[in-house]
Amino acid sequence: MGCATGLVKYFVFLANLVFALAGLGLVIIGVLYKFNYSEATDALPSNFGVAPILSIIIGAIVFVTAFLGCCGAVKESPCMLTTYAIILLVIFIIQVAIGVYAFIKINEDEAEPRRLIHNSLEKTFDGYGRDVKKTEAVDVIQSWFHCCGLDRYDQIILQNGSLPHSCCREGVSVCRPTNYNSFYDKPCSKALMEFYQKSSPIIGGVAIGIAVIEIIGAVFGLCLSSSIRNQYRRSAY
Repeated sequence: MGCATGLVKYFVFLANLVFALAGLGLVIIGVLYKFNYSEATDALPSNFGVAPILSIIIGAIVFVTAFLGCCGAVKESPCMLTTYAIILLVIFIIQVAIGVYAFIKINEDEAEPRRLIHNSLEKTFDGYGRDVKKTEAVDVIQSWFHCCGLDRYDQIILQNGSLPHSCCREGVSVCRPTNYNSFYDKPCSKALMEFYQKSSPIIGGVAIGIAVIEIIGAVFGLCLSSSIRNQYRRSAY
């Protein structure tokens, strides 16, 4: 095996070892989150509550794919390496298709993401104070995003006239609508939309980076597979 082939072999092995650990980490995080915070995730709309399950599925796919790459590199198995490269190419094609579809849908109706976020959260916020799970979910959203109420803060006033503690600014124990500076006045639908708009370019950049890595991994896998096959042919004569 030549020097260049050897370097590619070790690169494929080390890169996929990192991806395998990352995939395993996603599975563990998804499982722990699903079991330890099931009440909160059950209260969230399906768009958000499915996140732990997606984490487990994506983590499992990443782990299996990376495992094939590692084993194929170590055992110098052309079959494993070719399978690994094909899986990466299939994932890449699916990602491109999803990206193009999302881009077209967003351009067709720019208000769609806002409407989706609002409709997804409406039932959860409507159940505040009446359903324990939904109440916990709303408190988490308001605390994380520093917002209060779905569309207005006065939609979520408690029976004693105060706002939920999750609406209160840091250092404030009790906040009331009359004390405007004591609570977060931003609607949660707006806060989540702003978060979506800010995170979209980052998510897009990460997706492009992952796609580039997938293409490089597939090319390296196919090159290594071809080199090993050629070596077997040479050794057979």
